[in-house]
Amino acid sequence: MPVRLRGAATALLGCALAVAGPASAATSANLTAKILQAFAGVKSYHVTVLGSVRSVGVWEAPGKYQMTTEFNGKTVKTIIANGTLWQLVDGKWEKSGTASNNLRVDVAGLIHTLKSSPGATLVAQSMEMQDGKRVGTFEYTFDDGTEETCNYDLGTYRVTRCKADELTLLYSEYNDPAIAIKVPK
Repeated sequence: MPVRLRGAATALLGCALAVAGPASAATSANLTAKILQAFAGVKSYHVTVLGSVRSVGVWEAPGKYQMTTEFNGKTVKTIIANGTLWQLVDGKWEKSGTASNNLRVDVAGLIHTLKSSPGATLVAQSMEMQDGKRVGTFEYTFDDGTEETCNYDLGTYRVTRCKADELTLLYSEYNDPAIAIKVPK
């Protein structure tokens, strides 16, 4: 009798470990399709960036960000529009070059990368708890080896949080009609 219980316990543990690991390639491909479909209708969102500095801002399709960053006790306001970087200096917007490629770890950059890389898929992971709510999880590895882990809402498939390197990005208020980024001229 004890041998059977031990065998049954081992089998149950094996099943539990299988459920906790990464999902199959078919499940990951299905998740990728659902995430891409969910973001096809996204026109804007709020984003908070936590890392060595804290930034809050918004994204508006196609490729515009407006961010406020606290840096060394100063507030820095920026707009990125299709790769061009603008900074608010002495109350006036000044063009200050081009944006770095680290924006690709933002969910809009991740979606763009998935669309432009044939065969690229997210790797589905086990579900997690976030703020007392069950969420889905996936991982993605960019061409340069940067890894990102994201959580998404199980009903909408919209991303709620991503972690890459030493950054955490929090997403909320998708398709907020108040978001309208005015690009300087």
